Amino acid sequence: MVFACKKCKKVFRKDISDYEEEDEYCPHCDNHYVIDAKTPKPTIGIEGEDLRIDNRLVKDERVKSHMKKSIFVERDQDFKLG
Repeated sequence: MVFACKKCKKVFRKDISDYEEEDEYCPHCDNHYVIDAKTPKPTIGIEGEDLRIDNRLVKDERVKSHMKKSIFVERDQDFKLG
């Protein structure tokens, strides 16, 4: 397999059939060119269309809501205060 080092910009070949830990370094500049893979973490999210086109799913933190959203209507309960 052919590899290219990002640091020294040189191209070199490595045999993958006997690939070992010392083969993770560039033979010209000893740059460690193999980076460990990151495992994806499972998350729960909302899938929607492109946010640049339809941004109704995104909450704008700059806009402050004056009314608290609740199933109970608190503005009509002044008579309970006494």
